[in-house]
Amino acid sequence: MASINITQMRRIVFRKYDKTTSSWSVPLTLEADDLGPDTIASVNVAPRKVSRATSAGTTETPIPGTYDTLAASITFMPTVFKQIGEVLSKWSGATYADADANAGNMIFGGGTNFCAGGDYMNVVIQGICDDGSTADVEIARCTPSIDDDIEIGTGDAQELTVNLNPIIYNATLHSTDGYPAYDVRFGDNSLTAKQRLNAATGEYANVVESQ
Repeated sequence: MASINITQMRRIVFRKYDKTTSSWSVPLTLEADDLGPDTIASVNVAPRKVSRATSAGTTETPIPGTYDTLAASITFMPTVFKQIGEVLSKWSGATYADADANAGNMIFGGGTNFCAGGDYMNVVIQGICDDGSTADVEIARCTPSIDDDIEIGTGDAQELTVNLNPIIYNATLHSTDGYPAYDVRFGDNSLTAKQRLNAATGEYANVVESQ
């Protein structure tokens, strides 16, 4: 499979699963206004292949669970530090009196745990004109990072590219983490029921058709 560029999307939902409560949380949702007119989500899934010589010639067969390339990125226009901090799993909300939803900070460096890193998260890209999940793209586990320069005070909204850094599923490490047992999903969350992601709760639920 080659690289897929997505230019039309309804929203992008960043989810985390909490094993203690057996539920999803949604630290960040990027809505249409955050995405901008030229936003592109890029997903590149290229399985590694092994070549075999046969009587009919050389054939190539994908090797399960291995990739020559597994990459994904999104581009959006952040308006507050909170959006960047939530993407990087480094945001701490403020608790002082009159603090609004965007008050807080993200801290780099300091502390004594030099091996600690951001928690991985799940990212769902919801397609437009879809009342189910047929147009969804899900990155099951990823550790987002930002390599772009961040400009402040320019007066113009700045596009920022986030590298999602997908994680390959490993049954030994991930079978009990509550996240899906795969790397990337294109299309429906369920093959037996029409479902849609609730962007507020982070949960997929069956769609009840009106009579």
